Amino acid sequence: MTKIKTFFLATRPQFLPAIIITVALGASTAWDSVGVFKPGYFTLSVIAALFYHAGMNTLNDYFDFFAGSDNINKKALTPFTGGSRFIQSGLLTPRQTGLLGAGLVAAGSVIGIYLAVNTSWLLFVIGLIGLLSGVFYSAPPVFLAGRGLGEITVGVNFGLLTVLGSYVVQTGAASPEAVFASLPVSFLISALLYTNEFPDYEADRDTGKRTLVVRLGPERARFYIVAFLAGAYLSIIIGAALGYLPRLSLIALLSLVFALPAARGVIKNYKGGAELIPSIKSIILTHMSSGVLLVVSNLF
Repeated sequence: MTKIKTFFLATRPQFLPAIIITVALGASTAWDSVGVFKPGYFTLSVIAALFYHAGMNTLNDYFDFFAGSDNINKKALTPFTGGSRFIQSGLLTPRQTGLLGAGLVAAGSVIGIYLAVNTSWLLFVIGLIGLLSGVFYSAPPVFLAGRGLGEITVGVNFGLLTVLGSYVVQTGAASPEAVFASLPVSFLISALLYTNEFPDYEADRDTGKRTLVVRLGPERARFYIVAFLAGAYLSIIIGAALGYLPRLSLIALLSLVFALPAARGVIKNYKGGAELIPSIKSIILTHMSSGVLLVVSNLF
């Protein structure tokens, strides 16, 4: 494997398309709300978000290595849970992983600063919140993921802040429409993280990474997946009813075809193992299909 390919795969690229959809959701909401679309700024927004997401994925592996959770994880469902495991397999050193993550985040931040200078100061605020919460998601001493705040951190970063930031790039201002548009994908990306915590339960528990699943215990935690999914779909219905989302956004409810079997699978296979993989895939499909359908609803 070439070094470039190794670096690319270390970013967990299978999860990166989700961030493109989220950026597109913010831009399409701007188009639906105020009729503006700036393709150059949109392209830069996508590139910045990809750098940022890839960098945070890599930094998470770096900090989890020193915390020890990935090192002792014998039940990881690679490539979905337990990190990329490139450090554990010897493909990258911890130093290389840390430098890669920091470099990617820095590259995304440079583009973000350029966009903020040319659009709105709000983008500085959004970017700073995203940067600090993203790094301290897994970095000590804050370690948000280990304090039961991982889901809300990921939901805010890769849902609310990404959609709102993309909207601000296009319009120069924030709006309730952008906030409502972000809620379904915020809940669903949190649901994905939550589902991924079940196979990692023992490793997280034994290294003091007190995720929500560790705090609740898998048997009790399995039912809470319904709350994440319900939050996503109720936010669509309420947003459409209040006029903050187009009525056509209700087509995103079609993604229930993936969400319902995902929830059943988590409730049934909460002990982890390969039986949980279909549920993880279904949550990914739920997130992506909902996002795509919301984008479509903004375009017509």
